[in-house]
Amino acid sequence: MRQGATHRHPAQIGGTLRPHYWAGTDLGDDLIAVIEDLADDDADCRSDTPWRVLIADDDHSVHEATVAALAGQRIEDRPLSFLHAYSARETISLLAAGDPVHLVLLDVVMESPDAGLHAVNDIRENLGLRDLKIVIRTGQPGLASEQDIRDRYAIDGYANKAELTRSMLREVIAAALGPGSATLEGA
Repeated sequence: MRQGATHRHPAQIGGTLRPHYWAGTDLGDDLIAVIEDLADDDADCRSDTPWRVLIADDDHSVHEATVAALAGQRIEDRPLSFLHAYSARETISLLAAGDPVHLVLLDVVMESPDAGLHAVNDIRENLGLRDLKIVIRTGQPGLASEQDIRDRYAIDGYANKAELTRSMLREVIAAALGPGSATLEGA
């Protein structure tokens, strides 16, 4: 083998595994073991990939409190990382950039009394992000009832900031991020 070249299994071409089976040999069984090992390695890598949570709120102290409340937490053995937007417009721009985001914690009242609700429509309809998890957080729940918001907008959770405790925030986020994630791990 020439210097600097890496050895590849004959079934691995261009970074992907292409199975080959040889009649009358045990090589097929060996290859299955290799494929299973590679799948285990992929699963290990995914557990270190953080859930990317976008905090969208015009109040800087809400960003700080959210990060502090969730510091060291893991959902489904994955850490959390945070992105920050301070307006509905900035939220839409950040999401339109195409970087992966798993959950948006979205304030209702930002540039206008219903900017966050308009952002939900923009996210779902204009950006086409129908599967993106969105949790509405509001400090002014009297503007619209929780049930009205849940009925009108495709959201994955709702929280009144005035009543939101650290443990409630953790539960809302764990529930929004999917099945089996209701238990949040960490400090």
